[in-house]
Amino acid sequence: MKFVYCTCNLSKKEEVIKTLENAGILDYQIIDEVPAKPMLGSPRLNTAVWPGYNCIILMQFSDDKAADNIMIRLKTMNAEAENKAELITACSLPMDDYFYE
Repeated sequence: MKFVYCTCNLSKKEEVIKTLENAGILDYQIIDEVPAKPMLGSPRLNTAVWPGYNCIILMQFSDDKAADNIMIRLKTMNAEAENKAELITACSLPMDDYFYE
């Protein structure tokens, strides 16, 4: 079982969601309007000085292969990105428990 944390610029949100849905992943959570200071590019603090913000997309997987597939797809999106300041950050973590009852 794995937990996947993904954060990206708001401009990439719809592309990430489309990637998830094309992979058959329909169970995820979104946290919008997250101020962020990415490693590349300008801060996104949703202020007049630093406009913009990130979103967080959270996913839980009982199937490790599905989680690995999503990580590969997100990594591919980064490899194909034209603007390096809008790269996706993602990590996967093992989970001890996962239930939906």
